[in-house]
Amino acid sequence: MVDLTAPALAPLRRFDLVLCGLWLAVVAGWAVLPGVFSRQDPLAGVAAERLQPPSLRHLLGTDHLGRDLFARVVHGAALSLQAALIAVGVALVVGSAVGLAAGSLGRWADALIMRVVDVMLAIPALLTALALITALGFGTVQVAVAVGIATAATFARVMRAEVLRVRAAPYIGAARCAGSRGWWIALRHVLPNTAGPVLVLAALEFGAAILFISTLSFLGLGAAPPAPEWGALVSGGRNFLNTAWWLTTLPSLTVAGIVLAANRIARELEHRRD
Repeated sequence: MVDLTAPALAPLRRFDLVLCGLWLAVVAGWAVLPGVFSRQDPLAGVAAERLQPPSLRHLLGTDHLGRDLFARVVHGAALSLQAALIAVGVALVVGSAVGLAAGSLGRWADALIMRVVDVMLAIPALLTALALITALGFGTVQVAVAVGIATAATFARVMRAEVLRVRAAPYIGAARCAGSRGWWIALRHVLPNTAGPVLVLAALEFGAAILFISTLSFLGLGAAPPAPEWGALVSGGRNFLNTAWWLTTLPSLTVAGIVLAANRIARELEHRRD
């Protein structure tokens, strides 16, 4: 196995990171300014151009309604990335609050909270998200919130570990001797010094959130058609695998490339922090 951390391979690692960064920048551009990257209407189809393979006119081909697939992928970036950001934000806030409470309260409260966290970690996050969507309803925001709550347990465990580490530091003892209250110590001294590892975890979970949301969208739990969510695009083309392979393959490769690039950059951030 090749060790990318070796000094001799440092230029290759930098080149890899530059490519990943450029790819994510392009995808972010899709979400912010989709009209710059595609002039086609993602919802309007031309019957005479249905199921055309990739070409210079239609970079990713067209679907069964004659809609340009590249335009749908580009315009779907806003929906999918927004949902991923909401999911990571919910997981970060909820998980950090739970972990901070567990590490700060101690004793029976810590034991009780962490047993609940252990139960959540024992259940696959996708199953938890499916159960929550049943209660919250269908839609992009509902799916994002469900994914965020389902993955919050990981943030809670990391935050608790960091809180316990920081609480043993000498300056925390000095703050107690100075008469600071427990909640003030937690917010003023503990929380800022635990933010680094948790933010790195948020970067790591971003790619997983995109994958989770695309999976749930594939199952029909996301935005209603004809919204071009990435998972819905893959699902919509599965009935044409024999005649139009590009309808599922190319959106799937796009999602896979985004997830891999996000994970690669997150791993580099984790390596630099260590």
